[in-house]
Amino acid sequence: MNLMELRIPQGFAIYYNRFYDVEPILDPNEDDFLTNWTFFTQDLLQISKMEIEKGSWNVPKDENRRIHIVLGWYPDSRASGEYGLAITNGKWDTLRKLVQGIGLR
Repeated sequence: MNLMELRIPQGFAIYYNRFYDVEPILDPNEDDFLTNWTFFTQDLLQISKMEIEKGSWNVPKDENRRIHIVLGWYPDSRASGEYGLAITNGKWDTLRKLVQGIGLR
C-alpha cells in the first residue's frame, strides 16, 4: 500500500500524511460502513504554509499568520462519504472548504 503521490511546491510543509492510494471497501455486515475505514477518516493530510524568516523556511510561530490545508473523508468511515479539502487559519477556523459537510474542530 502506497501513500498518494503528492507534488507540493516550495513554501509548504507536510505535517501529517495518511493519504493512501486505496479504494473504499464496503462492509458487507453494516450499511454505509467501510471495512478499511482507517484510510477514510477526517484526518488524512495536513499541509502548512511556510514563510521565509532570516533566510530559511519556517512555519510562522504566530498562529495569526499560520495557514493550513487539510484533507479528510466526510462523514468519517462512511461509504457515502467523500474527500473534503479545507483551508484554515492558525486557530483552525475554516476560511474555505470544498465539501459542504465539513465541520472542522
